[in-house]
Amino acid sequence: MTGADANLAVPVPWNKLLLWIQRQIAHEMQTGQPVALTRPQLQALSQFVPFNEEPDVSDHDYVSQLMQKMQTRHSANPVFEDQDPTNIPIDGHFQPLWRCICTIERYGSFPREGFGFSAGQQAPFFQSKKNAKQFAAKHALSFLDQVAATPIPGLHLDMDRPSISPVQLFGPQILPPQSKQPLNKRPRLSPRLPSPTPVPAAPRSSVSVFEKVASLSSRLGIDAPAYRVEPDPAGVDLFSGQPVFKNAMRVPPEVGVVSGIAGQNEARLRVAESVLDWLQAELQRRQETFERLWSSESLPAQGADT
Repeated sequence: MTGADANLAVPVPWNKLLLWIQRQIAHEMQTGQPVALTRPQLQALSQFVPFNEEPDVSDHDYVSQLMQKMQTRHSANPVFEDQDPTNIPIDGHFQPLWRCICTIERYGSFPREGFGFSAGQQAPFFQSKKNAKQFAAKHALSFLDQVAATPIPGLHLDMDRPSISPVQLFGPQILPPQSKQPLNKRPRLSPRLPSPTPVPAAPRSSVSVFEKVASLSSRLGIDAPAYRVEPDPAGVDLFSGQPVFKNAMRVPPEVGVVSGIAGQNEARLRVAESVLDWLQAELQRRQETFERLWSSESLPAQGADT
């Protein structure tokens, strides 16, 4: 076979390539930051793995649907803002791609974690501004539909209340203003809140644990889990829980499984703590594996010189 496009049967030093990849992974695990690669390196890698996966948003006109929903609610129209283009390597060359941010008064901006991308990940880029705008509107709609159907745990929206900033509305778990006032002085909200015992202690500890789980999952290349908590048939006010990973092949099935826990928030926290323990042990195991590989790196070279 001849010609420039012919496949070449050239031996590839796969072991050296694998070692280089392991070094990059180890560096990112230790620093928590992406490795700075050269432009040619990024172009070469983009021929084998996609740096961006663009979702399909051609099935509906999400922008029009969002506008109609806001008009029905007699609310201010959403504000769309195109971000500056970002050069992303695609199939061996760099291409400018777009993101769009949709901001809704009192609700914040979209896409955001949980609505458009998972914890530890980033929002996707798009080849056109139009599709980026549709994607932002789609997940703003998704959020509004979820709020209308099932209130977020610890978050109770009262549209008659005076101005509440998006930061207050969508801080993790439970609103700071609620935690400042004892629950027994706020009888009208008590039916919608978990039992008073676990609520005051849950926000500070649970936020830190969940953030650690999301961060460490990302460093290990594992999707951050969702948390499934259900009533435990073992007793009244007892709950069981487990993590739900999108790709659970690398996670032992027993990780994070709890039962017989008093309180729904407490059960969710126990699941997160169990997952965090496993992630920390897995990080340690991988680091030890990389160190063994590095220590043996010089052995083949020494054998070749003799």
